[in-house]
Amino acid sequence: MRSAILSLFTCLLMTFTLQAQQNRNQLDIQLNKNVLQPGDSLIVKVDYKDNSGKIIDQGLATLELIVENEQGLRTHLRWPMIKGQASGALYLPESLAKGKYTLLAGLQQRFFEVRGKIQDAKKLGSIQAMLLTKTGEWDYQEVPVATNGTFSINNWLFEDNALMAFSDAGNTNRQLDIRISTLLDSTYQPLAVAGRVFYLGNPPSAIRSKLDQPVKAPQTSFAGPRIELQAVVVKATAKSPAQQFNEEYASGLFRSGNERLISIMDDPNALGFTDIFAYLQGRVAGLQIAPGGFNGGTARWRGSPVTFFINEMRVSAQDIANIPITDIAIVKAYPPPFFGAPGGGGGGLAIYTRRGGEANYLPANRQVFQVRGYTPSETTLDMGKLNM
Repeated sequence: MRSAILSLFTCLLMTFTLQAQQNRNQLDIQLNKNVLQPGDSLIVKVDYKDNSGKIIDQGLATLELIVENEQGLRTHLRWPMIKGQASGALYLPESLAKGKYTLLAGLQQRFFEVRGKIQDAKKLGSIQAMLLTKTGEWDYQEVPVATNGTFSINNWLFEDNALMAFSDAGNTNRQLDIRISTLLDSTYQPLAVAGRVFYLGNPPSAIRSKLDQPVKAPQTSFAGPRIELQAVVVKATAKSPAQQFNEEYASGLFRSGNERLISIMDDPNALGFTDIFAYLQGRVAGLQIAPGGFNGGTARWRGSPVTFFINEMRVSAQDIANIPITDIAIVKAYPPPFFGAPGGGGGGLAIYTRRGGEANYLPANRQVFQVRGYTPSETTLDMGKLNM
């Protein structure tokens, strides 16, 4: 009995000692400067160190960042932490309010992870997971599936949002009923937290003297119950490559819903035309095209001039005519009144160039999920967005 109590005491003492050692681990936040002006970039480097100052090789982990201004606005970023280190650059645009900003960092032990379950997964064995990133690049993994239909995908590194789809490795025509969740979208108990302050503009002398002092970062900013958010499952009729491209790359005013979508990337006959003006002749009702060769062309819609865009940037007709038709993915024609045109009264013609991977866009009859990856290592700080 006495020896059992002694063993229990020893185990508790070892557990307490281990927790105390872990609690001494810390995040070291380094900024290129703590007083910045609009238009500057804030370089942030974060190391995970032990009590002797040595970097801890945590393997693959995730650094969560919260930036809060004096008005209480917050934005949330996350960077991959590899071998105990993470870094990135935040561009501070002119639109940011001047004043004091607090940067809080919390270390999450998990890297990007997807968990899922397949209904009726008898004798499936494995599935192929396909990831289509913003750059148009594909990545693949063969994922084992347990007998109860569950599976997990670990340590996939990509930036921004991406599309994920799955197929039966042995029968690509088989439709799979899948539910997934991404664990990085849940709250967690951080391994370590830290905080720093920077100032945008010219700080008063009383504040300037305190900018180098560390900021207490409460763990409650990051901690909480595990919540696994279900990804959106797209079950609609299979979309064409042009429709998928449009949903990925069109934004703002260019997603009006009233446009005419013309696909170039899956029309082999398009290669026989000298330029996009020649190709578009007679293809859109009401749009009058007059080709002009490499010197450009003209377009009118219901008597009003048409404004031209390449990848949502306004350009001249000559710029449009000089694009090789092999470089064009889709064309979107906007009947008047198109608010992106000067005065909002004319029509618009938007050209989107290929980004890579269009020929292998998501296959038909697949469930498609949008998943959120890591914040780009170089990004604009936007306090109007909760998540980046």
